Amino acid sequence: MINIRICTLVVAITFFISGCSSNQKKYLKKLPDIPSNWSSIYEGDDNSNGWVSEFKDETLYGLIKEALENNKDLGIAFENVRIARARAGASLAPLLPAINVGAAKSQISTTIQTPNGDIERVYNYRDSLTTQLNWEIDIWGRLSTRSRATYLNAKSVYNDYEAAKLSIVGLTAQAWYLFCESKLQADLAERNLQTRLSTLKRVESRYQKGIAQSRDLRLARSEVESRKAELLNRRKALSEAARNLEIIIGRYPSSNISADILPSLPPRPMLGSPEDVLKNRPDIISSEIQLEQAGLEVTAARLAFLPSLNISAQWSTSEKDWSDAFDPDRLAGNIIASLTQSIFQGGTRIAQTKITEAQMKIILNQYSKTLLNAAREIEDAMFAENILKEREESLRSAFKESKAAEELTIDQYNRGVSTIFELLDAQSRRLSAESLLINSSLLRITNRIKLHLAISSPLFEEI
Repeated sequence: MINIRICTLVVAITFFISGCSSNQKKYLKKLPDIPSNWSSIYEGDDNSNGWVSEFKDETLYGLIKEALENNKDLGIAFENVRIARARAGASLAPLLPAINVGAAKSQISTTIQTPNGDIERVYNYRDSLTTQLNWEIDIWGRLSTRSRATYLNAKSVYNDYEAAKLSIVGLTAQAWYLFCESKLQADLAERNLQTRLSTLKRVESRYQKGIAQSRDLRLARSEVESRKAELLNRRKALSEAARNLEIIIGRYPSSNISADILPSLPPRPMLGSPEDVLKNRPDIISSEIQLEQAGLEVTAARLAFLPSLNISAQWSTSEKDWSDAFDPDRLAGNIIASLTQSIFQGGTRIAQTKITEAQMKIILNQYSKTLLNAAREIEDAMFAENILKEREESLRSAFKESKAAEELTIDQYNRGVSTIFELLDAQSRRLSAESLLINSSLLRITNRIKLHLAISSPLFEEI
């Protein structure tokens, strides 16, 4: 009779879980289709063997090492990994019996009347020892399913930590080169101020000779003050960039750091198919694990409707002496096995099942979103590679022409052929072109870093 009931329950749970599996298949149909090829036109030069090493920047290498050791957000992420792993270890506890041992010493006093009529107090001492065992047998796999879900959560949190490491490395590199670019822009602003001061002296000389008008002198003075203001803005931006970098690497934001020149871009990394690239991203791996975990949570919630088998046992003794309390022959005990089926809990388990199913749908949508965002990051970075390269070439040509035009205009102004307006305009155009050219180098470097992060390229060269 018992075997028939167990077989019936096994068949019931099989159909129960099968229904859950069919729901998961229905959910998986909602995942986005990933094409076999990228939509952006891109040609890689070489396989990346550690993109940080390829920049050949010792300062960057040291800053990244410092950031990985001292960044506070990364430290928080690491502690979250420790917490998740501890919870995973604790999830095994329900699968094992719980054993409790208790010991007590009691004193009981009574009064008796002696034969001569006196009242006498008598003390009795008892030493007791109790051992209890409680164990839920995991006959349906509900407890082990929840334990596996907890272990998957630990794996997911670890991949989140790996994604955070990549993010910190990327932020450090971008902050470092932004700081270097800010220094170049500040140096440019300083040179342009000197250029305006030189122009002012030239105009003052012409004004004293009666060649230039007061309007020309005032325009030259105005440009000097404007360049001073621009220099102050650049210095402010430089200080902010330095402090931002120091915060990322875990230092006090004292703006006490030295900049360097912007490096030349290393060869472009080779890319595999979208599927091959995306499957290696830690954030996508984490989302996939979360999806698997959510499926186990749904299964565990449905298994909670089935009966639970519990075994409880208790052994105890109470003696006048501790040595007798530990005598096995004096122990008295009982063992109880119970099969419990929940009939009514106010809809708690039904609600919990609905919650886990809804959570799985949410995680499925989050996974789809992560997948699409990852593909967008890669497509954007690939597309920008060609655009930014062409833009930098155009800006380099523009700077070359504007510089030649400035030199020609200065010569013409000295000979009285050009006006102060033409001179200031030529200088402003050269300034703008040079500033944009410096910034274009930063944009290409930043985009290359984003591309490496998007495809999860190796950080350092493997020896």
